[in-house]
Formats: sequence, C-alpha cells, structure tokens
Amino acid sequence: MRGSRAASFLLGALLLVPACIPQGLAFVQDDRLEIVEPDYREKVTLPVTISWEVEDFEITGRNGESREDAGYFAVFFDDETPVPPRKKLEYVAKDDLECQNTPGCPDEVYFADRGIYETTSTSLTVERLPDLDAFQGHETHEVTVILLDGTGRRIGESAWWVQFLYDRDVTP
Repeated sequence: MRGSRAASFLLGALLLVPACIPQGLAFVQDDRLEIVEPDYREKVTLPVTISWEVEDFEITGRNGESREDAGYFAVFFDDETPVPPRKKLEYVAKDDLECQNTPGCPDEVYFADRGIYETTSTSLTVERLPDLDAFQGHETHEVTVILLDGTGRRIGESAWWVQFLYDRDVTP
C-alpha cells in the first residue's frame, strides 16, 4: 500500500510539473549572432567599433515584415535595457511624456542620446561613450545587440553582449 501511495504522489507531481514552466520563454541557446569586436574586457580607444557576425538571419531593415529570421539590429550601450520580447523599439519612450507630446519622437537622435542605435550593418562605430564618472576615468562599458523584425519588434528573448574597458581622460 505504501508503494502505491508513493507512486501515485510521484505521478501527480509529474503531471503538475508542466504547469510550473513559464509560458512563452524559449530555454534554448540562440547562436545566430556572435560579437567579434571588441574582445571581452578589451581596452578600447575612441572611436570604438562593435562588430558581430550573424547567420540564419536575413538583414532586411525596417521593411514592415514580421519574420523571426529577418530584420535588423538594435544596439544598446551600458544601462539601457533592451526592449522586452515582441515590443517595438519605441517602447523605450513609453514613459517619456515629453517625447509622447513631440511629433516624430522617438527618433534617431532620441535613441542616440540614450545610447541606442538601429542598424542594418554588422558593425557600429561610435565617436563617444557615456561618461560613467568612474574612479580616475577607468570605465567598464557594456553593449548589447538584439534582433528586430522588419516592423521594429524585438525577436525573442535572445541578446548578445560584451563588456569592454575605456580609460577616459580626466585631467582638468
């Protein structure tokens, strides 16, 4: 009798396990993109170029098509958190009342002021980095690349990132 109770309990527990798995999340490694420059924790100088390689993804730009295997890239520097899955890039301005009341906002300048860039290239060069006000100018920056579909929506949860070092001149 004792063994059948344990077996019944185990069977019931196994039936409940799928209910505990978060829905809509893909727990698989997405290896379509690889950041190749700079190397992890590499010390860089300005201008700095971020480069990546991509496969199994057609670079189309913002063409209005919603496909998982085609679109373009968004690059986020430092504290800018990428938009949630299936949200458009414009989501970053959702709480910005000034932007909401300005025709054409958010635009390229709005994004760049926040360290966010859209590109159809597999590299991005920036002339300046956000001033992190780090001790004696030794800064650790982080850049994240995500995939956007042709409508500007983030594709999945995947994100690729790299940290790099930058010594800012702090002499008065």
